[in-house]
Amino acid sequence: MDRRDPYSANQSARVAEVGVAIAEELQSSDKVIRTVDIAGNLMNLGKILVPPEILTKAGNLTEEEKTIVRDSLFASADLLEGVKFNLPVAETLRQLQEHWDGSGQPRGLSGTAINEAARIIMVANAFVGMVSPRAYRAALDMNKAISILMEDADKKYDRKPISALVNFLDNRGGREQWAHFSDDLDNQSER
Repeated sequence: MDRRDPYSANQSARVAEVGVAIAEELQSSDKVIRTVDIAGNLMNLGKILVPPEILTKAGNLTEEEKTIVRDSLFASADLLEGVKFNLPVAETLRQLQEHWDGSGQPRGLSGTAINEAARIIMVANAFVGMVSPRAYRAALDMNKAISILMEDADKKYDRKPISALVNFLDNRGGREQWAHFSDDLDNQSER
């Protein structure tokens, strides 16, 4: 997947890493931590069905193209549905576009009806996406990303994973640990 979409290279592994840090900060159960790790690492599997020209497009995506990329999360869940994890991996992936206030998709779940692993991965994915460079924009700094997440707390995201992320960044070395997320593609390829 990283070769098909160099601008999102390592996105899934980074989401899993950040998600696990958030889950541990929240003192989530081992089941939730394992689900976050596996689902985070596999969340972009469905992008194999997205045309490469959309994944590497330098300009803004059309609404149709955004829908194709967004729906790749559901494709990831579909592809993993029959795999036995003994964890709610596929269901977690299906819930990644639900919103805390019920305005998301596909089922309009809200609050704690969205599983804990999905609520954590949503925050991790948004954070990693914002602090990483993309074909169409430079990386945002971590303070700006946190500010955007906080604006969407209790609307799009559960406030608790955001608070856990901020605590990890400020008190557990997260800023230094993840500073390389903002490296440009040339620096990423050297890693």
